[in-house]
Amino acid sequence: MLISKNAKLPNPAALRVFVTVVEEGGVGRAALALGITQPAVSQYLRSLEEQVGHPLFERQGRHLVLTRVGEALLPEARRVVQALEGFQRVSQAMGRLELGEVTLGASTTMATYVVPFFLKRFHEAHPGIRVHVESGSSERLAERLLGGELELAILEGVERWEGYERELFYEDELVLIVPPDHPWAGREEVPPEWLSRESLVVRKPGSMTWRALERAFEQANLDLSPTFYTDNNEVTKRLVLAGAGVGIVSRVVVQPNLKVGNLKALRLAPPVGEIRRYFWLVHPRRVTNPAAQALIALLRA
Repeated sequence: MLISKNAKLPNPAALRVFVTVVEEGGVGRAALALGITQPAVSQYLRSLEEQVGHPLFERQGRHLVLTRVGEALLPEARRVVQALEGFQRVSQAMGRLELGEVTLGASTTMATYVVPFFLKRFHEAHPGIRVHVESGSSERLAERLLGGELELAILEGVERWEGYERELFYEDELVLIVPPDHPWAGREEVPPEWLSRESLVVRKPGSMTWRALERAFEQANLDLSPTFYTDNNEVTKRLVLAGAGVGIVSRVVVQPNLKVGNLKALRLAPPVGEIRRYFWLVHPRRVTNPAAQALIALLRA
């Protein structure tokens, strides 16, 4: 049965006093335990009894003893006090970033190759906070952010939105990748017209990688005719490693391979030239979740 909205609920402080008087065995000891005066303890008890409509204690000699009503209400009062103490502990822990949750969206490239390093640092600083990470296309994640399903996101190709902050998170470039035994491997850049001689591996149309690549070739008045379209950067790299063709990916995607030496990264010469990619940290202007505030601060650092 729902409580009437006009019903007056007990004062939490009075319930705490009631429980403490029982546990300490008297008004004087309860006053010491709570750090208040004995008259204040007595006033809390009187106000609670007035609300209940019955005495909670009766005096037997020098001792206070619970009445039947007091005995019946004591377990409920204890549950309320414990719940309030639990509420206080959790709220304080969240304020101290010892507990909490945050939802982060990141474009596939960022979620795979950049964000994990930041999340490792975040977990080391705040091990009690759970982070829900969702990866995918920038368009889909933008919709979820605007719909309130994500608290912050790292996206490519976003405009400024009213009520949201946008700041540059990561700058990258598209590079041509070839195996180390490829004839082009010793070059720093390759004329874009040479791509017509090779099987080309790129991300599928609709992806942000494809859009940036297509735009650059259109501006250079050159055709782009890939042989393989993939939905995954790792598949692109595997095809190149297998000798199926040359690929175009973000430089961050091949950083581990460049260190190992099993792939080489080249730039496309003019008229295509350097193809830059920009990833933005986006979040509502007003962020109230302390965990989200802390993650935003770390991603900005």
